[in-house]
Amino acid sequence: MDFTDIDALNRVGDSKYSTCIALAKRARELGLFLTAKKNIERINIIPPLVDTDSEDPFEIALIEIKEGKVSFTKQKSNV
Repeated sequence: MDFTDIDALNRVGDSKYSTCIALAKRARELGLFLTAKKNIERINIIPPLVDTDSEDPFEIALIEIKEGKVSFTKQKSNV
């Protein structure tokens, strides 16, 4: 995995924390998708949005966010 352009992730979100949360949520979705694909099950999750040979959900999510394929917005809290 190439972490040389990790600063590009800081420009995607409004903070490192929100970018990390978005990355974790998308990696979790991709993990469920890859497991279902391996077990030949049906699941309603968006498949990977980038072409890669990697089977690592974190790496796929990282590439998707760096390329701008996945967007996220901060939700306003009522508290």
